Amino acid sequence: MINKRFIPQILIPKIKSSWKDYQVIEAFLSMKGDKKKWSEIAFTLKYAENNALINLTLGSLFESRPILSSVIWGNMVPKRIEELGTGWNRYFYKPQSVEVEINWILQSFKKHKNILRKFIPLRDKIEKHILLGEYSQAESLLEESLKSIGYTVWYYEMRLTIAGLQNNLSKAIEIVSNFNTIHKDLKRGIVPIILSNILSRSQRSVPSYEYDAELYSRYKKNRTEFQNDRYNYYLFRLNYYQNYNIDDLSVALMMESLNSVIDRYILMNYILRSYIIKDTKKKDAVNEFALVLYNITSDRCWIPYILLKPHNKLPEGYYDKDFISILDKYYTGEYDKVISECGIFISNKPYHFDVLKLYCRALLFKNNGFRQIVNSADSVLNEVAKLIYSVMTEQDNAISLDLLYQRCKNLYGLSFACGLDYYIKEEKKWEKDPWLHLSTMSCFDPLFTTAFENNAEKLTYLDLGLKYGEGSVVIPYQKRRVEKLTTEESKVVDYIREVDNAKITFENKEYEKAIGLWNSIIEKNTEYIPTVQTSVEYTFMSYINMGVAFRQKAIRFYVEKYIENKAFVSKVDTRQFMMDIKNSRYDGLKNDIDFLIFIFLNAENYPQKQFVLESYCKYENVIYPSDLLDKFKKRDPRKVELFLFLLVTDDLLYHHYKLKSTLEVLDEKIKIASFLKSKFPQNNLYSNMCTELMHEIVAYRGMKKLDDSKIFVNEDAIMKYELCKIDDLYDRFKKQAALVRSNRVFVLVNGSDFSHNNAVDLIDDIATYSNNAIEEVALQIFNVIRYAFLKSRFGLGTYLSTRIRHGVFEGELRSDFERLNLILNQSGQQYMPSDYWSVEYSLDLEMRENLYRAQVKFSKDIDFLITSFKDTVIQIRVDEDDEKIGEFDYVVDTKELCNRLMDVEFKTQDRESFCKGVMAYLWEITERRLENIRERISNQLKPDILGHLQTLELSFDSLSGHKTLNADLKTAVNNARAALINKLTKVEKWFHRQETKFEDFDIENHIRMTMEQAARYYSDIQFEMNVKMVSLPTQIRSEYSSSMFDLFFIFLTNMLKYSKSTNPRIFQINSQMMDDSVIKISLINDIQTGIQENELNHILERKMNDIAKLQQEGGSGLVKAMTIVKYDFGNTNNTFTIQAIEGKCIVDVLFNIKDMLVDEKNIVS
Repeated sequence: MINKRFIPQILIPKIKSSWKDYQVIEAFLSMKGDKKKWSEIAFTLKYAENNALINLTLGSLFESRPILSSVIWGNMVPKRIEELGTGWNRYFYKPQSVEVEINWILQSFKKHKNILRKFIPLRDKIEKHILLGEYSQAESLLEESLKSIGYTVWYYEMRLTIAGLQNNLSKAIEIVSNFNTIHKDLKRGIVPIILSNILSRSQRSVPSYEYDAELYSRYKKNRTEFQNDRYNYYLFRLNYYQNYNIDDLSVALMMESLNSVIDRYILMNYILRSYIIKDTKKKDAVNEFALVLYNITSDRCWIPYILLKPHNKLPEGYYDKDFISILDKYYTGEYDKVISECGIFISNKPYHFDVLKLYCRALLFKNNGFRQIVNSADSVLNEVAKLIYSVMTEQDNAISLDLLYQRCKNLYGLSFACGLDYYIKEEKKWEKDPWLHLSTMSCFDPLFTTAFENNAEKLTYLDLGLKYGEGSVVIPYQKRRVEKLTTEESKVVDYIREVDNAKITFENKEYEKAIGLWNSIIEKNTEYIPTVQTSVEYTFMSYINMGVAFRQKAIRFYVEKYIENKAFVSKVDTRQFMMDIKNSRYDGLKNDIDFLIFIFLNAENYPQKQFVLESYCKYENVIYPSDLLDKFKKRDPRKVELFLFLLVTDDLLYHHYKLKSTLEVLDEKIKIASFLKSKFPQNNLYSNMCTELMHEIVAYRGMKKLDDSKIFVNEDAIMKYELCKIDDLYDRFKKQAALVRSNRVFVLVNGSDFSHNNAVDLIDDIATYSNNAIEEVALQIFNVIRYAFLKSRFGLGTYLSTRIRHGVFEGELRSDFERLNLILNQSGQQYMPSDYWSVEYSLDLEMRENLYRAQVKFSKDIDFLITSFKDTVIQIRVDEDDEKIGEFDYVVDTKELCNRLMDVEFKTQDRESFCKGVMAYLWEITERRLENIRERISNQLKPDILGHLQTLELSFDSLSGHKTLNADLKTAVNNARAALINKLTKVEKWFHRQETKFEDFDIENHIRMTMEQAARYYSDIQFEMNVKMVSLPTQIRSEYSSSMFDLFFIFLTNMLKYSKSTNPRIFQINSQMMDDSVIKISLINDIQTGIQENELNHILERKMNDIAKLQQEGGSGLVKAMTIVKYDFGNTNNTFTIQAIEGKCIVDVLFNIKDMLVDEKNIVS
């Protein structure tokens, strides 16, 4: 027998609170230097919850074995880049308590309080310089910080924030690349991944919503609990204000423990804020932690948590007389002084967001427009203030809010972002918690009283403030507000007193009285949107609280205020009310236009909108929504306009049960849009809407080989409507492409490698690197263009759905089987028997059952094949993790994509040509996929269906007793087989690219089609159109279809609108060749009665001479027509004339047609 060496297993002791320090030391020493086991013992020490034992033991151990400090605490103060994020405290043990984890970190803070105290003033100075646009001063301080507090993620985050505000992408990439160059061989630490995301977040050109979505999707592949913990940490760490309520805060603390003491300290503020948000019962614990932190650092950020418990006096420096002075002057209406003092205050303490808001409110009440708050042109505060002012003054402030959100994302690393984000959440009605705002109140603020639960605590807080500001107006006023005492006479301006009095009345549940007060406030303050927003919010809530009988009044009030100014209702949270009325089956509500508008504005899903629309149509006894137009003639035109606008701009009509195709939907939309254009001609939006819809209709009706090819992408419409706003993304791609071509070497993160932690969970998220500086932005811009190409309303997916998937495919394959009575139709889940064979051949019960069983099996097999083919072949797939499996597979290798996009960028000059180049690449992919589909039809679908036909034919042998029936059934099968081969050949032809959007066309047909669309606007006008056109040797090329349509639409609508009111109106249209190349098309109508020809000619001459309008956006229809004739038709010698002669208005359009013809031949007279 061979003796094997026995290796004893060392057991990890579980430290208890009662242990002595020497016992703990012995436990560590017995691990023989095993770092993982040291970490495990430290974990048990942490949960012994004995601070004295922790500090005594670790102090002694760190002196004798310095390596233990790195294993237990990590690299707290990294002096070299290599040390940041690479401590030996990398082993992950699932935390059991947030409070224990916080306490553990606080013990480490106590040992580094000198470093933390150096950091606080540095942080404030650097944030101040950044916000004021003093970037060089901020960068100088950052470089100095490396000596005093070491390397930190915060240092890199601030540098990236500055580079982002400077719009210096090259600088930002270089910062990250330099760090990664040093770290790529260490195979440890999460900092490279953090910095990679901060780089994206800090860039002005990275859309904020895209950043949110990308961060979410990047880590969605989690499979284990640990990977999910890591994912939550990244969301919390990199996108806090969208993910402040993650499930387990303790995990974030443990993950961050790889970083410096400064980074852990910064994260602690987020942790305490989220801890109190998650559970308000934890206020005492948060208060105790904040006291410890405040005693260590004297940092103002902990004061809001400290004040959760009663104090005899305020913390030193907490009462800011300058801030209270601003509040006093704002409350008493001294707006000039508010504006002046806010500017001074912000210049010293720019992190105080609420002052910026007060500044904009004061500007609003002065009604003299916006002016900058600080002198520096580079200051982002001016940009933010301008956007806040726009939000407060614009009727539709959605764009300004989105820009604010973008800038907030760029500033996430600054404390200023917390107040800004809360403001955005308020305005957008996003989910929020008061502590997101309260935690920013680092100086005395009467509004902080909302942090307290009872009035006694609120009054105590205000009384403490009065000790410092005895002459204050705002503090005594807030005391009355807390005591719910209305104030009639005061130095406080009327609108503040009246708003607070109305709130008190509402809180006292005197809803009817409150409504009266709120309506009075609205009448007096219609120019001041924030005041009206509050009034509308409380009025709506008052109606709701008055019961079911007042629901209709609430809805009518909401709709009327929305019509007055969309921004007025932006603070009203309707979510609970929407659920209540739906659950009560709309009890107390009338089926009227107010109800429809309210649902359209507030429902989050189409079924609810569709239900109320169809119910209303039935109520009005109409089938199609456009049939309602006649019913609306006597209704409030403002509400009619809003209802129809919502109906035509939403995708709701695509869900209407009676509209079966895209063309039917477009026809319905244009009826509604035409009504809007005719009833509200002053609104150019409806004219543009009609033009856009008509272009879509022209595209659908003019498609070449409609029956042969079903594969189409409306590239022109995609360029015009889907890719018109990606200039920032394109510019960023160009800049990074230039960096790649500069031959500079960059090291950037392109992913994570989880393979290293198969055996044990390590906090390290090892990054994988690439020297490809274009990869991230290439993926972003490709995803945008690919989405437009595939899934927009003009994309491949739309045409697949309407022309193949939705009933067309199965209809094509099933039709001959149905014609020959071989296949059955379903009712619910059951196939219904066919009477044809049983009646025709007088079959007995047994034969009928045998035949039915054979047909049911055949029907099931065919329907399964059709469904399976649609679901596994005719599907679009863009993500390798997409569960859908389809032959339209657009998942592209990243390296191949980058190379191709670099090539496209090199060969193109601008956004439009670049996008077209990328779409050409997508067409190449599509061609390969189409070839695969055609092969699957030929080699898979065809033999499978023929096999099922063979099985059906064999099953008829059981009916051989009826020879005539048997013979006729087999004849039907043979006929079906022949028909199927023809049908599959036809279906194969569907899967070819449709090369052109429009057919090549002749002018006369195009004019007639254009008049058909133009006449929709003037449905009550009867007309005759006499057309006599010279014949051309060939047709006009398809690319001129849209421009030709636009040109004649302008002239024909003018003829309909301004011609003499005869019944019918007579229009003459003719053409002649002026020479070999130039055609003249004349459009003639009678002049309206009473119009003087000389006066009309003078007006027309003035318009024709107004050449400057050619350079303007818009202009008259005639100027637009001239632009089309000269520039869209590609010859600046082209022109047209318009004049009144002998009672006729004559338009002569002259253009060179030579290069517009299909074969480009000269025309011979």
